[in-house]
Amino acid sequence: MRTGLIILIFATFLLSACGKEAGQVGDREKSRQAAISVLDQYYEAVGNADFDSFIALFSPTAKFYGTDASEIWSYTEFAPSIKQSFKTGVGWDFELKDRQLTLSQSGDIAWFSELAHFNNTDYLLRPSGVLEKQDGSWKFVQLVMGIPIPNQLYTPVLQGMQATKLGELSESQKIDKVLDDLHQFAAQAKAEAYFNQFTEDAIFIGTDVTERWNIAQFKEYAAPIFSKGRGWKYTPRQRHISLSPMSNIAWFDEILDSKTYGTSRGTGTLVRSKDGWKISQYQLTFPIPNQLASDITSMIKTFESKNDQAADKE
Repeated sequence: MRTGLIILIFATFLLSACGKEAGQVGDREKSRQAAISVLDQYYEAVGNADFDSFIALFSPTAKFYGTDASEIWSYTEFAPSIKQSFKTGVGWDFELKDRQLTLSQSGDIAWFSELAHFNNTDYLLRPSGVLEKQDGSWKFVQLVMGIPIPNQLYTPVLQGMQATKLGELSESQKIDKVLDDLHQFAAQAKAEAYFNQFTEDAIFIGTDVTERWNIAQFKEYAAPIFSKGRGWKYTPRQRHISLSPMSNIAWFDEILDSKTYGTSRGTGTLVRSKDGWKISQYQLTFPIPNQLASDITSMIKTFESKNDQAADKE
């Protein structure tokens, strides 16, 4: 009888413990779903440009981190800015791709990471952050908007970040030197140094309509000239350089003076590599004064017509 009573008490204890544990698991899942619901409410609010619903999800101590390194805002800083933005009636259109959310052991803190396509500007974001249960309701205390970078793009993105940090002026000065060196090496007939200013897949476009050469073809044209210690001399008179937003691509135009041909124009593109800026394309042209355009283009048409006729006779 005594043994049976002990077994009954022990069984009752186990059932009570299991029931309590099951209740705790159920409570944690409810709390987790409530936190997820806040994330869903966030996307609904920003999609509808509903500032009141949006700001109600944040703790007054919250911080918001944008995609730029300078974008670190407190609640009092980001709230007015977003309110003004939503006044246009245009919200933020996200398409959620993935979500992971974890609860702390105590159950009153949750951290999350997501992947979401931002349709407004057509790129992928990785929102992440921390939620805290305050007075029974989940609130954002930190929200970070990151842009995941494919591993294959790490190098050019890093170069772009470095270029931005150094400043466009510094990069423009480096590009100036590459182009100045190019003209100097050409004048000195330094073939190796000259061609080292180009990328391996560079294109050179000469003044004749037939002159579109890859780097191997251009070397074939220039080698006999350089081998005799002769080059060509073009002196830069004026130059304009523009950089891409990430500062890893640049394009330019320059006015050149030539003793043989007078005023010339060079245009082209450079790319930023691990070895510095390299010329990807260079085009040399002879700009024609508008007053002479009709006469010169007529000469060209006559010349081409004669060439076509001669070719037909062959």
